[in-house]
Amino acid sequence: MDLSQVAGSIPLHSSQPLRIQNGYGRRITVLEGHVWVTQDGDPRDIVLSAGDDFIFDRRAMAVLSALGGDARIVRQDGVLVA
Repeated sequence: MDLSQVAGSIPLHSSQPLRIQNGYGRRITVLEGHVWVTQDGDPRDIVLSAGDDFIFDRRAMAVLSALGGDARIVRQDGVLVA
């Protein structure tokens, strides 16, 4: 998914990881659930809960996975678009 093309919230299903392209510099916020973020070449395990946000800081493919059930995120560019 190209985050530059998203306007609205994005559901994440526990069995379907979401691949993110063109995420560098973009912020996501978790609206519901828990989300695991991994970026190619990044050794960190980033786990977010509802209310947490994250700015993609690598020019690499990223994968978002819902943990423990479904989740929902929203792209943030200064204004909530959910």
